[in-house]
Amino acid sequence: MTGAAGLRGTLHRLGRRLVRRDRREPGPANTISLGCNCQMAHVLKTLDLRTWSGPFDWIFTLPGMVRDCLADDFAALTDRRELESIPQQERRAPDIWKGRHRLYRERHGLECVFNHHDPASDPDDYSFLTEGVRRLRTALDTPGTRNRLWMMSHLHTPRAVVEEIDALLGQRASLNHLTFVQLVTGRERVAIAEAPDLSPSLRWLTVHSPSEPVGLRLADPADDAALVAIIRDEAEHRPALLA
Repeated sequence: MTGAAGLRGTLHRLGRRLVRRDRREPGPANTISLGCNCQMAHVLKTLDLRTWSGPFDWIFTLPGMVRDCLADDFAALTDRRELESIPQQERRAPDIWKGRHRLYRERHGLECVFNHHDPASDPDDYSFLTEGVRRLRTALDTPGTRNRLWMMSHLHTPRAVVEEIDALLGQRASLNHLTFVQLVTGRERVAIAEAPDLSPSLRWLTVHSPSEPVGLRLADPADDAALVAIIRDEAEHRPALLA
């Protein structure tokens, strides 16, 4: 290989790395998971919609906790004084259920927030948390940015809480549309039971499913494929707010 050819090859590889790194940052249009666990983020990544990592992609939350994070601009979430390692004897396995958050445990009853990470004791995990918060803030606070946000929970969620989240998103500098998926398990088949637009920036989907979430997916692979198809169909229809 000549020197020129070698240089071209090096520049090509560097360019590819830069493109990959750039995709890990928010852009003018973003698809974002607001939780309530890794399942929503996993579906969006499976559909090649989510291209960067935010704080709610990998932690356990409840809609009320997400509301609180938006209300204080993530101050409590990243407050080191609130982070606590879960003792080994209390973990469900050696490498899961690693960390809790004192405030959200008291306020929302969340015994574990950080499943695979321990930001209380691991500086890299804390940096991973704060970098996710930085990226989400960038997406929310950059004027003109269009964000399609998603949240899913199999626990009953009062609509008032989701409407509060929608209102908080409306206070940011970006344009934001939230789709909330209320998963109702123990039903005959996977199907949309209702899909009202509660406001121009908020859509509510009630989706029935025979099986319950287990980790990243529904327990039954067929149910999970049907749920992914529903979200794919929803994602293909752009809200008028973001058009």
